[in-house]
Amino acid sequence: MRDIQSIDDLRRRAKRRLPAMVYDFIEGGALDELTLRRNREALEAQLLPQRVLVDTSQRHATASILGTRLDLPLVVSPMGLLTVCHPDADVAIARAAATSGSVFVHSPWSGCSLEEVTDAAPGRVWAQIAFWNDSSETERHIDRAEALGVETLVVAGDVAVSSKRDRDLRHGSGMPPRPPLRDVVDTAFHPGWVLRWLLGRRITWGTYRIDGRAIRMSEMDAWMDRNTNQAASWDDIARLRSRWKGNLVVKGVMTQADARLAIDHGTDGVFVSNHGGRQFDGQLATIEALPSVVDAVDGRAAVIMDGGIRRGSDIAKALSLGADAAAAGRPFALGLAAAGRPGVERAFDVLHDELLTVMGFLGVTRIEGLPESLCASHDLSDGIEAAR
Repeated sequence: MRDIQSIDDLRRRAKRRLPAMVYDFIEGGALDELTLRRNREALEAQLLPQRVLVDTSQRHATASILGTRLDLPLVVSPMGLLTVCHPDADVAIARAAATSGSVFVHSPWSGCSLEEVTDAAPGRVWAQIAFWNDSSETERHIDRAEALGVETLVVAGDVAVSSKRDRDLRHGSGMPPRPPLRDVVDTAFHPGWVLRWLLGRRITWGTYRIDGRAIRMSEMDAWMDRNTNQAASWDDIARLRSRWKGNLVVKGVMTQADARLAIDHGTDGVFVSNHGGRQFDGQLATIEALPSVVDAVDGRAAVIMDGGIRRGSDIAKALSLGADAAAAGRPFALGLAAAGRPGVERAFDVLHDELLTVMGFLGVTRIEGLPESLCASHDLSDGIEAAR
């Protein structure tokens, strides 16, 4: 894996190894993918202040969030159906996260059960939950997390409504999938993926059950139609807070109003996230929403930000604008697809090394020393035009 020098290298390797329908499922976003692109463009527009002649020989990137020590201030965002990337799925990413001193957030839509993932990475797993129509499903999920010693619950706040993803629709990527002939042919030209899929883990939802067994791919769409809850509200957060004694985080917070509501309802953290551009298209990038959320939280809760993280400098930018930790999903899904657990570990190594490098240029030795603001974002196009 030493030939992998960037997350983009992992992306290119994953693209070669995956059928187009699977690659587009990972990389795609909602509708016109405006939010997907904006996450990256807004991060790239933020500029960092270089410092010189500062002793940075003893740099380290350790941090702490919600009582958990991190060797890198980056956690793994929850992702569903990682089994389409590699049969080791969540287990491989959770183990890599634990080895790298990070945290893995287990998704309700995971192909692996919460029990399996916590066993693979004890003390390094947070559990994401959803408020389902059948509240007993939610209650059982919370009970399992508590029994397994999970200390942090992350509530999926932005899943009551689902947006269409044009790439997936073109590929017929429903559950079960109904791919057109061109995708059947394309998949046949990826025998390694086909073999892993045939010999490896079945694609299911590992945490939920029908008749005592994991929900099969052919049953997923119908189960979602029955259980997606569009009536979930802050009242559900209040009830959860009254029974859950551990840390409670709400994911999908993009405004000051929601940040204040989260604090008012006793949450310990807010997760600034637009679902990686996979849900609501045409909204702010997370790095744009972050400063106002930080202001509203005002130190009363932890702040995590995901969306577009691809470089160590992106982590530095998020922390400089007030996040306590950054989070990422696609870099680790791509690492998983590229090479299984070693690919995920390489993603962590790349981002860790890049963060230490940018800390050197910023003249800081600890995360706490990062600048508390960034240079004004800058559009280079005017200067380029003037120089012609």
